[in-house]
Amino acid sequence: MNLTKKVIILDKINSPAIAQAIFILKDGAECEFSAVAEAERIVAEFMEDKIVLRKKSSVLPIVIAGICVIGLLVAFASVI
Repeated sequence: MNLTKKVIILDKINSPAIAQAIFILKDGAECEFSAVAEAERIVAEFMEDKIVLRKKSSVLPIVIAGICVIGLLVAFASVI
């Protein structure tokens, strides 16, 4: 049982939500420099995905409100 792990901690992440990213390297990982580049790539992809999700989700409340208003108008029109 190997109790020693190699860890990469990224401190300087340009994010309002993330202070640090911690990566635990797989056993047998030879090159720490390539692992650091891989960790930075993963963080960059994660941040891009979160930014895209935020942009998409900001429209959702407006769409839901619009559907509710249309439903109320249809219900009101059918009563009259």
